[in-house]
Amino acid sequence: MLMYSEARAKELSHHLQEVQAQIAVASQDLSAVRARTSALPELTVVTKFFPAEDVAALYDMGVRSVGENRDQEAGGKATQLSLHAHSDDPLRWSFIGQLQTNKAKSVVKYAHEVQSVDRLSLAESLSKAYLNQLKRYEAGEGPAPASLANGGLKCLIQVGLNPQAPSTAGQASLGARGGASPEDTLELAHQISRLPGLVLGGVMAVPPLDQSADVAFERLYKTAEKLWGDFPEARTISAGMSSDLEAAIRWGSTNVRVGSHIMGKRPML
Repeated sequence: MLMYSEARAKELSHHLQEVQAQIAVASQDLSAVRARTSALPELTVVTKFFPAEDVAALYDMGVRSVGENRDQEAGGKATQLSLHAHSDDPLRWSFIGQLQTNKAKSVVKYAHEVQSVDRLSLAESLSKAYLNQLKRYEAGEGPAPASLANGGLKCLIQVGLNPQAPSTAGQASLGARGGASPEDTLELAHQISRLPGLVLGGVMAVPPLDQSADVAFERLYKTAEKLWGDFPEARTISAGMSSDLEAAIRWGSTNVRVGSHIMGKRPML
């Protein structure tokens, strides 16, 4: 079991409750696409740069979804948390950042979903890595892919939302705020849906820094609507972070990703 201080647990609990209340209030805004029957968005706590003990504290508070964007750090934490979390109530790990194809082999071991798929080559690498890990598991040579019990690795298409600087596939893997263009999203969805071991989950985006979040998230929602025409089950819209979650929820976000407002100031590396 991972140990954490009572003081740190109280701090995290206070911040978590504040964000949960913020989400609840934002969910009452019906001025865009939400309805009174819309489900409350899921919260993914972004735990990058923070120790595994913090993640353990969050798990003990009821958090079941965390996000990471550095493979080596995420893999180490997932291993540590596997001994802390209950096997019948696991912690779900989302890879939310730039991802190079050569990291796919590692990511499928611990990630339940990858939210930043922006090109076919990455999807193909994840599919191949998933199948290879599954073969190793079936041969008794390694652990199962983390997402096996869920039927495969959930993939969200990262959509670029800046019409003034059209996105190019692979931008996100180079560290840019990019993604697949909205016009290419449906074709990429069809390609992902044909790859074994992958489950098309929906879309994800980060709004451009110099544009209205409402305008960007409306564009994301319209992209998701087109996707639902061919893939009605791919309902996830992952949008909204600490600074813009109200706008994201207003425009249909089903999953918000919050880091600093819960975790606090990033620790020195």
